[in-house]
Amino acid sequence: MNERVKDGRTTSDEELLVDYAERLERHRTGRRAVQIHLSQLRPYNQRPHHVRVAKQILEPLVQRFDAGVYQLWNNDVVALTKGASEDDIDIYVRHIKQMFKEDPLFSAPPSPSRRPPPFASWYDIEVEWEGFIELARKHSDDRRKANSQAAAAAKSGAALEDGRGHMISPAILEKLEKAIINADLANVLRRQQVFAIIPGAKPAPILTELFFSMPFLAQTVAPGYNVTADKSLFQHLARVLDARMLALMPQQEYQPMLKNASLNLSLGTVLSPEFLDFDRATNNKERGPLAIELPATDYFSEPEDFVFARDFLRERGYKIILDQVKYQLLPMLDRDQLNVDLIKVIWSPALYDDCTTTQGENMQKAVERFGRDRIILCRVDSEQGLEIGSKLGISLYQGRLLDAMSQAK
Repeated sequence: MNERVKDGRTTSDEELLVDYAERLERHRTGRRAVQIHLSQLRPYNQRPHHVRVAKQILEPLVQRFDAGVYQLWNNDVVALTKGASEDDIDIYVRHIKQMFKEDPLFSAPPSPSRRPPPFASWYDIEVEWEGFIELARKHSDDRRKANSQAAAAAKSGAALEDGRGHMISPAILEKLEKAIINADLANVLRRQQVFAIIPGAKPAPILTELFFSMPFLAQTVAPGYNVTADKSLFQHLARVLDARMLALMPQQEYQPMLKNASLNLSLGTVLSPEFLDFDRATNNKERGPLAIELPATDYFSEPEDFVFARDFLRERGYKIILDQVKYQLLPMLDRDQLNVDLIKVIWSPALYDDCTTTQGENMQKAVERFGRDRIILCRVDSEQGLEIGSKLGISLYQGRLLDAMSQAK
């Protein structure tokens, strides 16, 4: 539940909305509000990151029309503006609706027997102030009831599962987290370029990936512990490291690195408050386009969240790269369904062997289907990678071999 600190005490958004609305009794002119009913969406579209993104989309109203944006106890969001027309506000409401276009609220075929409820309710405060203040007070009462029920459930011993299904040694976790937080990450920041290969020419860099090497960092801050052996621990620490990267990059000395670059992040990081803070701090004309690399495992394990994150990133002007795709999966992927800008396919010697069989034809068709200039063969460390990539029609590469080639005179 969303709460803020005001005058030294914790205050709910509903209380703040009631307080603001009451003070508008004599200042109603030009005031307009909208309540966006996120509570009508399916539960999987009402998770915290969905509400955060919806509020982020409404932020321009705060700057343009002195708006207040409030998150209600049931996940509905209210924007109360000054001097905005309904059309001014509806631009952003439609953006939010587009983010949830796959929800059954919008995607289900119309039924003559059931008319779907409106996604947004509009209030002209000048003539509907009484009704709006009554609505705000009702939501404030509902918040208090929900808080009381939650407190009663906690007192009776009821608890929610954390959903993680694993145990991590607190001592190890605390040690590694503190090490990551306190480490001088500028010394372990890695950059690796993506190159376009044109026959007869030196590899031409087109993109620079920025990342921290977790195994290298672990060896530095926690020697003797193999974080990659524990998948859950590795993923948790990777999110901690992602957060550090997002905090580091907006600093003035690092912002130039973001030009023509990509950041390797997890899906959970993109949907976190830290990413919204990073976006606010860096998303400007001087930075230019930035690509976000999301692991293919997140696409397969959390497809709904992946689509939501992809659409949000595209709305904010980012390019999307699907990272860590095993070559065996490439012929099975649907380009239109993925709707990403680039795909990174992992090179391995087995790809060379498989492409000498009928599998090579399937791979070549997949490359043609996705586009030769949209597939990056990554982790290339031998000439075989370039050889088979050329046969398949791939023109973009990344890896130690390419780094060495670019540095050779």
